[in-house]
Amino acid sequence: MKYLCLAIVLFYSMSFNAQSSKDVGGKIVDQAGIPLPGASIIEKGNPTNGVVSDFNGEFIISVDENAKELVISFIGYENKTVEIIGDFVSVALKQELSQLKSVTIQGFSSVASKARNRAQAIQTLPETTVAVNAQTIESNGIDNIQSFTSQISNVVFNEAQQPGVNFLTVRGISQIRNAESPVAVVIDGMTLPDASAMNMSLYDIELLEFVKGPQGTLYGKNAIAGAVNITTKDPTNKSKNKVTLSTGNGGLFGAGISSSGAITKNKFYYSVTGRYSSFDGLINNTFLNEKVDFSKEHNIRAKLKYRFSPRWSAVIVQDNFKIDAGGNYYVTKTDIFDPNIPVLADDDYSNDPFGDVQGDSELSNSLSSFKIEGTLNKAKIQSVTSYNATKRYYIGENDYSQYAFSKVSQQSDSDTFSQEIRLTSNASDESKLNYTFGTLYQNSKRYLNTSTFLNRTFYEGGFIDASAENANYSTDPLVGNDDDNTIQTLAAFGFLDFKLSSKFTLSAGVRVDYDKLTNDSRISNTSQENDITVWQPKFSLAYEASENVLAYANYGRGYRSGGFNSDETVKFNKTYEPEFTNNYEIGLKTSFLNNRIIFNNSFYYIDFENQQQYTFIPLTPSILGIYNFEESKISGFESEIKFRATNNLDFFASVGFNDGEIKKGSYNRLTNAAAFDYDTHEDVDVSGNTSPFTIKSTVQLGANANFELSENSKLGFHINVDNRGTQYWDPLEEYKQEPYTLVNARVNLKLNNFAFTLWANNIFDTEFNTEFFPTAEFGFNNLRFPNTPTTFGIDLSYRF
Repeated sequence: MKYLCLAIVLFYSMSFNAQSSKDVGGKIVDQAGIPLPGASIIEKGNPTNGVVSDFNGEFIISVDENAKELVISFIGYENKTVEIIGDFVSVALKQELSQLKSVTIQGFSSVASKARNRAQAIQTLPETTVAVNAQTIESNGIDNIQSFTSQISNVVFNEAQQPGVNFLTVRGISQIRNAESPVAVVIDGMTLPDASAMNMSLYDIELLEFVKGPQGTLYGKNAIAGAVNITTKDPTNKSKNKVTLSTGNGGLFGAGISSSGAITKNKFYYSVTGRYSSFDGLINNTFLNEKVDFSKEHNIRAKLKYRFSPRWSAVIVQDNFKIDAGGNYYVTKTDIFDPNIPVLADDDYSNDPFGDVQGDSELSNSLSSFKIEGTLNKAKIQSVTSYNATKRYYIGENDYSQYAFSKVSQQSDSDTFSQEIRLTSNASDESKLNYTFGTLYQNSKRYLNTSTFLNRTFYEGGFIDASAENANYSTDPLVGNDDDNTIQTLAAFGFLDFKLSSKFTLSAGVRVDYDKLTNDSRISNTSQENDITVWQPKFSLAYEASENVLAYANYGRGYRSGGFNSDETVKFNKTYEPEFTNNYEIGLKTSFLNNRIIFNNSFYYIDFENQQQYTFIPLTPSILGIYNFEESKISGFESEIKFRATNNLDFFASVGFNDGEIKKGSYNRLTNAAAFDYDTHEDVDVSGNTSPFTIKSTVQLGANANFELSENSKLGFHINVDNRGTQYWDPLEEYKQEPYTLVNARVNLKLNNFAFTLWANNIFDTEFNTEFFPTAEFGFNNLRFPNTPTTFGIDLSYRF
């Protein structure tokens, strides 16, 4: 009986204790609104009860039911006592006066990385990672993925043909036309399923991060070369509004407005941002005397966030953009019928587009998502439900000449539903084990159509009149590709970090993907199915030699899914194989002079199986396809250094070297295409040649300078030099892009709530090819896609 009484007493005691405490959540920021990780939060009157803020500046503390105040402190900032009203507090700390007047040079502050689905300092992460926060994004003028990658070694981003046709190359692993991206692009925990969406503008970004090496364990298929993590700004508790105007050469005009605030303070928040830009163009079609690189873009993002309690919240996001632009303005030799004019050389930039058809293209993307996040006692749980619809279309020139033979169109659509659930441990300095577990279901439907429209005047009129003025293009196309593809994916993954000792940390993870692919071809009226189960393991060992030195070694397996071509030809089969890599990397991260110098280095080796390549057969209409090299390899080295010379001046530099080689592979070269014979060919052994699109080297140099003119006025300067080495366009090593250098710069002036920015990109008007097609083999002439000339302008903004 006494044990029963004791149990009852203990039960009521536990119930009373549970009822005598409450959870209080909050976020700590500085006066500029930048989150402060590591701030101390203590229950006033109970100094033993305290927590620290995470890398987002957020915290949850359990305090006595009758507690009235919290004491917030952070090194270099004034302590602040805040009253507990409700279950959430927002705190902005002021920098101490002594810190403002100090002449001591401050080192680089830690930037958060979310590469492993939890925030941790870049220098403690055993991955090659580049991350920038909101302040750096603004000062460096990073407004898209291309401007971000221009500051990262061994990463090159180009666009050709039209918006949405991207060529992102990371450590020699490149985007394949009409296939999957080599990196995962993740926005607020949602992976973009269509590579076309990488053309989106970046705005209202809190954190931007590029993680190199295979990241499929956590991000799934096609993260074979890395992942781009984009974290947009959360809606704010305090009302914030901003308007922007932009103008520049080429008829550039832009305008935007953003607003964020609380619908119900500390409970229900909103943010909405809209942008519009138009550009008349700078590249002239000399035959039509019209600009071909014109564009108009609309963007809108709306977010609603609701806090059910300090531990649970939900976010709804609708993110849309649409681009209407020119397209397909490739350049060839000046007269395709004049045999005295040689084929276009890979370094010939003397001509502009001169086709008889003005290209036109559209790209639109709609991303809808619903995210629920909860903080348990020892873990966080996240559910993300999303639907993404991407549409890409163009119609334009097909012979790229002043003659009227044909024009071509392509439509590429995708609709993808995803549901992912993740459980991630609450990381702390005391915990020896951190983990992430999750599951994913994804259903992606894709459509690809490529059609050719013939000039009736020429083809039905005896092949005599090919003049543009008498052209009469058919509305009944010849269809080369007309396919529906469905990819269904089920995946489960887990990743563990275990501290073997105070110096050693072992990480291990694996992802299992089951992909079911279905192809329905309208041309052949056939249907095919294929399925594959893929294991993607990842291991790393990190050794923390000291507080400022981290050595690590990684192994990871990468996977890029295969698929179906529209038809079988002498150059490719009906199906192409999935691509696999084994990646090995060792690295060293160091910092010196109280974090004034950051110096990181890495070596890597990538072993390829079934490396994918794009080609086509120039029938009327053309048939596009992908084939594989059996074995390839890439080895390389990267080095990055950042130096804070003074509190007002930073320098940065990075260098990367790549050696890519086809170990075993062949290329089927047509030998009689000039006679419209697309069957006769020779198998060329290209083993030992450089794998296409592998950039031999990259070098980035730059500086940031910021000066306070007064308490509310600042002047900033940024310059970035981006040098790109040799790149081969074809496996035969007959055509290549010679090294070139791009220079961008900007000047920022802030006066109270006003900001003025002068900027210029490609200052020295460097010419290069964003894409080069060696089409002489097909009985045509080579084609090149020109880069954007020098652009410059001014941005104005006002915050209120």
